[in-house]
Amino acid sequence: MVNTGFFGRISNTFKMIGACVKVLKKDKELILFPVMAAITVLIMAFLFWSMGLIDIQETNQETASFADFVPELILIFAANFIIVLFNSALISGALHRLRGGDPNVGSAMNHALKHIHHIFIWSIIVTIVAILIAAIKGDNRRGGGFMRQLFGSMLQAGWTMMTFFVVPIIVAENMAPISAIKKSSGLFKKTWGDQVTANFGFGIIQILALFGSGAVGWFFGLINPTLGIGLGILSAAISVSIVYTLEGIYKAALYEYALGEEPLEFAQEDLKTAYSAKAMA
Repeated sequence: MVNTGFFGRISNTFKMIGACVKVLKKDKELILFPVMAAITVLIMAFLFWSMGLIDIQETNQETASFADFVPELILIFAANFIIVLFNSALISGALHRLRGGDPNVGSAMNHALKHIHHIFIWSIIVTIVAILIAAIKGDNRRGGGFMRQLFGSMLQAGWTMMTFFVVPIIVAENMAPISAIKKSSGLFKKTWGDQVTANFGFGIIQILALFGSGAVGWFFGLINPTLGIGLGILSAAISVSIVYTLEGIYKAALYEYALGEEPLEFAQEDLKTAYSAKAMA
């Protein structure tokens, strides 16, 4: 019997995560994509800062002109583009493995680059939505208001859920972003509960991993503070990259099953229970 209760879905989510770990063990190189994305974004931010295009200190919004924010807007878009590009490569590699292939960094990246025009447009959409939500939330330090923060957070959560499958749709079906949003929204209506519990499950794992990283930093910090800080940061970076990679594999697997496929490495029953009875119908 399919268990569609909250705790049942949490249990199913962790079973799926276990299957994702099996995939990652076969294709350890998939973890390089979030690492490369993070490094590239940090390098870009450093270059913008070193050239004086952005200022770490808070800009006076009352006296600043639109031109003062242009470099920041460009950096935000560039960062989103890099993140989406490497995420597309990650999901491309995961789909390749789930369909019986043997992906590598080069094949996954080449497949993502074939859809770079759609990725570019999707990055623009992501950037615009992020800016609009940030504007709605306002600045708490300047009296943004609790209700504005709450409303903005609800919009952000809704947007995240509705666009959950956009990247898999783009790389698997070469679909334009607007059409991909519509299709992803249709899948969202059937799977919203499972997406929420998946985010909850990965959130728990990430929190535990960060606590573990803090413990590593604390332990070695007793020996040498510098060593403790370095190992703590390294451990946290590795844990975040692993969880991000597992999320990409998980999303690819759910997308495959939504299409009626049976991804390898995933027990059919686990995939069935990852969806509600309504979705299966």
